[in-house]
Amino acid sequence: MRLLAGVDAGTTHVKVGLFDERGGCVAAVRQPTPRELPALVAAVTGALGECAARAGRGPDAIGIAGMAETGVPLDRAGRPLAPLLWWNDPRAAREAAELARDATALYALTGRRADPKSPLAKWLWLRAHSPEVLEAMRWWVNVPDAVAYALTGRLRTHETLGARTLAYDLEARDYAPELLARAGLRGDQLPAPAGSVEPVGPLTAQVSGVASGVPVVIAGHDHAVGSWAAGVRRPGDVADSLGTAEAVMVLSDSRPDARTGLARGITTDPSLDGRRRVVVGGLPTSGAVLDWLLTLTGNGESGYAALPGLLNGVRLPTGIVVEPYLRGRSAPAPDRGRRVTVSGLGPEHTPGDLLAAAVEGTCLHARWMLDELAAVTGTAPERLVVLGGQVRIPLWMRVKAAVSPAPVEVVRSDDAVCAGAALIAGQAGGSLDDVPVLPRDRQPPEPELAAAYVPIYERFLASARTPR
Repeated sequence: MRLLAGVDAGTTHVKVGLFDERGGCVAAVRQPTPRELPALVAAVTGALGECAARAGRGPDAIGIAGMAETGVPLDRAGRPLAPLLWWNDPRAAREAAELARDATALYALTGRRADPKSPLAKWLWLRAHSPEVLEAMRWWVNVPDAVAYALTGRLRTHETLGARTLAYDLEARDYAPELLARAGLRGDQLPAPAGSVEPVGPLTAQVSGVASGVPVVIAGHDHAVGSWAAGVRRPGDVADSLGTAEAVMVLSDSRPDARTGLARGITTDPSLDGRRRVVVGGLPTSGAVLDWLLTLTGNGESGYAALPGLLNGVRLPTGIVVEPYLRGRSAPAPDRGRRVTVSGLGPEHTPGDLLAAAVEGTCLHARWMLDELAAVTGTAPERLVVLGGQVRIPLWMRVKAAVSPAPVEVVRSDDAVCAGAALIAGQAGGSLDDVPVLPRDRQPPEPELAAAYVPIYERFLASARTPR
């Protein structure tokens, strides 16, 4: 039996695991994501070694996935010139506003709107505030690229990562010279895109328990990798990827026009295999709003481990309507000033009720996004495949199924992105179509609960659509 390693470099945690050829977890290490690149690379290599020690042998291939917009400039020797510039760092807000003056043309080219999280906005910020960094920069790499470079000594990326720079031409499938030029950059300062099953190179770094020479691949952006491994590969399939942020992804053969996309705050990405488009609506604070509430209720140190106990005994629906916008809303009605609102909370409610209501709020918002994405793409959802850390919370999945317009299937893997990266690596040099689908369970329907949420969804929409 082959063992395959997966790496998921996320916003909150770095997950590394060894999996069998069907995605079964053999060993896994999860740790907080370091804020500096050398420490992040050390965390990955250390976790690979620890997993190999637990399994009794090393992997036959290594796949890497992770967040896209977080990156770092490297000098000619491959050393970081600055700390990691994080996707949720707002410092490039002014530069994003300048880019937004050409919003329609920018969206038509890239499938994205100007946003402070984009690398293009951050390059412009560096040009204005730290020009010496850009002058010394030989390469810009995002986190998965940087990890692969540390393991192989070779620089590559994946199209699903490059497309999120805000400097990528979706139709040409390459970086747009005119956008790079705005920051004084050239195309050869960014790693060339490669396919998910195309090895970056053999492992050359010394990793305890892992043989040199095993193939290393960049599987792609975390949401794209997880949804592919979950079997979301054709129109009609919808992925709902849960984490600190949430993404609802609809596969389509077309993309929305620029004005529609901008008005609704949705984006268009390449599919993992490059054959189709993936139209995406995001909720940046889906998991984050629960983290915040756990802290407010004195359960911050326990984190998500405390949730099942706190939610135990909560009756659904709660009757409380929560708009889960901790730091603004991006889709389907963009509003940067939007904040959390709570209505219907009374003295009869417990902290568990409030937490459950926040879960309801994220699920109701995801339903709203899906309705809008289906209308824009003309694609009727046939099934909703849910993946991510929150699938381990039974109440969350009950609410998700009750408000969904399509049957819900739940990927029970502890980390679908990490497992997906491993399974993709297992096809190195082969075909993405041969990547096994992770096991899924049909969430049992609850018709009475679904009926009870119909008026609550209408209340939620009325509240969320009201200007504030």
